[in-house]
Amino acid sequence: MYISRHSRLEMEENMKKIITGVLASLLIFTSLGVNVNAATKSTIKSVKLSSSISTVQYYFPRAGQAPEPVLVSLINSAKTSVDMAIYSFTDTNIANAIIKDKKRGITVRVMSDKEESTNSYQKAVLTSLKKAGIPVKINKHSGLMHLKVTIVDKATATTGSFNYTKAAETENDEVFVVLKDATVAKNFDNEFSTMWNDTKNYSNY
Repeated sequence: MYISRHSRLEMEENMKKIITGVLASLLIFTSLGVNVNAATKSTIKSVKLSSSISTVQYYFPRAGQAPEPVLVSLINSAKTSVDMAIYSFTDTNIANAIIKDKKRGITVRVMSDKEESTNSYQKAVLTSLKKAGIPVKINKHSGLMHLKVTIVDKATATTGSFNYTKAAETENDEVFVVLKDATVAKNFDNEFSTMWNDTKNYSNY
């Protein structure tokens, strides 16, 4: 079915509004220490958005909003740490950015998916990270390591559907979300560290 450019843009605008509302609610609940999974729909609807809420940014590649330079810029801005959990990772620009971070003394950790890591392009990227001294882990459990997350300095977290590949950048319908909120970023990083330290379900690449 053909979708006109006007309809596509209208759909993207509606999606932006939905994402903003959902993320804003999540940020508020997290900052208040509320378990979002336990919150009822009626409770979430009653939340008033605060003008002091931290920044939420989102990018749609097929709308000409390129996520890769945004992510590379965030990685380049790191002062202490970069933790990355990414399902599909073949973009050498992003790989080179975290290698440069490692060389300038930033603590870098990378997790990826065991099945995707057998892909020749991803294998080449992960091998280059290992050669640079960056520790890499993959999942041993039966499911996928399906996260698309980068946490910088435990202050900014990224998420969304966007894998670190050229196809995600240029061909796919994707969304890349940047959450500039220390509380959210720390919660993301706590989950990352839990996975990283779980020797039963994750192992060194």
